[in-house]
Amino acid sequence: MTLSNRIAIIVIALLASIAVGHGQEINELDQLFNQLGSNRYEIRQKAHDQILEEGKKNKDSILDRSLDIYLKATDPEIRYRLRSAMFGIVSGDLRPEGFIGIRMMDSPMRIINGGAVENIRAVQILSVVPNSAASKVGLKPGDRITHLDGKAFKFQSPAYVELSKYIRSKDSGERVTLNINRVKPGLNKRQEIEVVIKLGSRPEGLDNDRKARAFTEWFEKSLTTRKKNDGQDKDQN
Repeated sequence: MTLSNRIAIIVIALLASIAVGHGQEINELDQLFNQLGSNRYEIRQKAHDQILEEGKKNKDSILDRSLDIYLKATDPEIRYRLRSAMFGIVSGDLRPEGFIGIRMMDSPMRIINGGAVENIRAVQILSVVPNSAASKVGLKPGDRITHLDGKAFKFQSPAYVELSKYIRSKDSGERVTLNINRVKPGLNKRQEIEVVIKLGSRPEGLDNDRKARAFTEWFEKSLTTRKKNDGQDKDQN
C-alpha cells in the first residue's frame, strides 16, 4: 500500500469518527428534548436543567433548536419546559445592572450659588439597604443627592427617576460620583460631600421585568425571522 493510500484511509477514518461523534451529540440532545415530556418529574427537571447548561455553551444553536421543537410540539408540558428553558438562556445572558441600595424620593432644594438663590432638583435618601454599595460609602437617610457624575438633574422628569435610570444603565462594578448635601451633626447647617461609589449588582427578583422584556423581544424577533425565511423558501420553490 502506498503512502498516499495510507494517508487517505487515515483521513477517511478521522472524518468518520467526527461524524459519529457529531451524531452522538445530536442524539443526546434529542433525548434531552424528548425527556421534557417524561411522566417522571425528576427526569423532566433534569432535562430542563441540562438544556439550560447546553444553552450557556452554544446559545444560538440551542435556542434555535428549542424554538423549532416548541413550535411543533403539542404536549403542554414540553412547550412549558421549552419556554422556561429559552427564557433562562436569553435572560441569563443579560449583563448585571448597577445597584446602589437606597429608598428615595424627589426633593427639590434651594441653594446659594455665587450669592444668588438657585432652585435645583435633588434626590433625598429615605433608607439604606444594609451591606449595599450605599452603606459601604456611608450614605445616610436624609442625605440629598444633587449631582450624578458632575451633572445636575434635569427638570423634565422626577430626579429619583433620572437617578434610577442612570444607575441601571451602568454595569455592576462601575464607579459613579455623587454629590451629597448633608446636615452636619448637631448643627442646623448643611455640608457638601463628594462620594465615589462602586455599584453593586441588582438583586435577583428586582429585574424580572427586564428579563421578561428581553425574552419577549428575542421571541418575537425570532418568529418574525422564521416567517420571513419560510416565505422566501416558498418563493424559491
